[in-house]
Amino acid sequence: MVAVLVLLLIVVGPVVAWAQTTGAGSPPAGSDFNPRTPPSPTIHSAPEIVFPVPPPAAARPVQLFEFHPLAGVSEEYTDNFNRTVRNRTENFRTSVSPGLSVQMDAGTLTGLATYTISGFHDSSPDELGYFNVFAGRLSWEATPRLKLTATGGINQSDAPGQADRLGLRIERRKFTSGNGSLGADWAIDNVTVSPYYRLSVFSQEDGADTTSHTFGLSTSVLIYRIHTLTLGYEHLTSETSATGGPGTASETNGHQFTAAFSRDLSERTSVGITGSYAFRTQDQERPDAETDFRRWTAAAFANYVIPGTVMLRVNVGASQLTTDTSDFRPVVSTSSSLSYWFGKAVVGVTFERGYSESFGEGQNQGVVLTTGGSVSLAYPFTPSFGGSVNIAYRENEFTGIGGTPSAITAGGSSTRTDKVFTGTVGVTYQILRWLGASLDYSYALTNSSDVDGDITENRVRLALNIAF
Repeated sequence: MVAVLVLLLIVVGPVVAWAQTTGAGSPPAGSDFNPRTPPSPTIHSAPEIVFPVPPPAAARPVQLFEFHPLAGVSEEYTDNFNRTVRNRTENFRTSVSPGLSVQMDAGTLTGLATYTISGFHDSSPDELGYFNVFAGRLSWEATPRLKLTATGGINQSDAPGQADRLGLRIERRKFTSGNGSLGADWAIDNVTVSPYYRLSVFSQEDGADTTSHTFGLSTSVLIYRIHTLTLGYEHLTSETSATGGPGTASETNGHQFTAAFSRDLSERTSVGITGSYAFRTQDQERPDAETDFRRWTAAAFANYVIPGTVMLRVNVGASQLTTDTSDFRPVVSTSSSLSYWFGKAVVGVTFERGYSESFGEGQNQGVVLTTGGSVSLAYPFTPSFGGSVNIAYRENEFTGIGGTPSAITAGGSSTRTDKVFTGTVGVTYQILRWLGASLDYSYALTNSSDVDGDITENRVRLALNIAF
């Protein structure tokens, strides 16, 4: 696993140069969304990378390279450091986080890369530690018809919420996750061919490691200028080790076919239908067993986008998961969202329901039926003072297909249901052009069928951030 992460840094690191972050100054998510894009057949579980020091806003540099040193100090308090139901432990984490952000603009070759390392001290175990965070993206317009893109990132943390975006992980344990991708868009008359490759690695202390490879090809055909036919194929291979972990070693591989047809009602609005079919095979080492499972999805969708003003994505359909021995009932599936900008403030509403294949994007916890929604608001009260609020709720039903949920209690079941509620309130203040301060409070509540009681945590974080 260490060798894979080093190879990812060596191969992807020098060429990647931007990734989305949740730090201040980042562009609103989805602001460059294409209304012709069909919805994903599954609910993605991969999280966004969060930097301890927010990098500066991505802007076109005036030089070939622009270097922006970063530094931050923070104090974080939690009243349930070990995330237990009873006998909760308080902890103060003092962190120092230097870093560097590099922007590049060579005409047709542009990008940005950010790296930070956080050294910290935890009061409850009285231990020192460190985390590395890196993310980047590089885009090269080789010709007017050919564009190449490389992305990558590495994140080390022990916060469960940074392991995935669905709240699948409950326990606090250090982990290292990495991702990388290579893609191309090649336009030939009214046809666009987009091959891609994605790599995902996940490693944790005293637990199973997961490595996933996805090769895919998407082809879009523009018909009579307002209709788009999109066909796609993916092959996925995911290996999960059993070294030191509670589960058994396994390998999951298979194929996925997708198709979508859309019509432009205007330059801002598209409607269409989409469908997918996937079949996978899971081979387990102990016991020596093979499980075949299939997943299909069909949906109708509509997208409406005015950049910087409103973005509406609505889709409603049905999904079903089947195996050789049992069929799960069809479920209503959706991945809908609304973002609305009023001035510099942004309000967002999301709702999701469907199957997520966690083994393809991080820690292998199998196929999960997830249902969740969130409401968020970011509002700048003044040019230097702003606030944000986010409330989210999610219910995860672990099917036991394709992998085993991480153990949270001795003798935990291979299938379980978790209900996760989170709320965050934060304020930021720009003291000087290069110096900012932030204060955040968050509350998390997890109820699991494998745990006798609720796991609650209150967390407060105060930080001073420097970005030149």
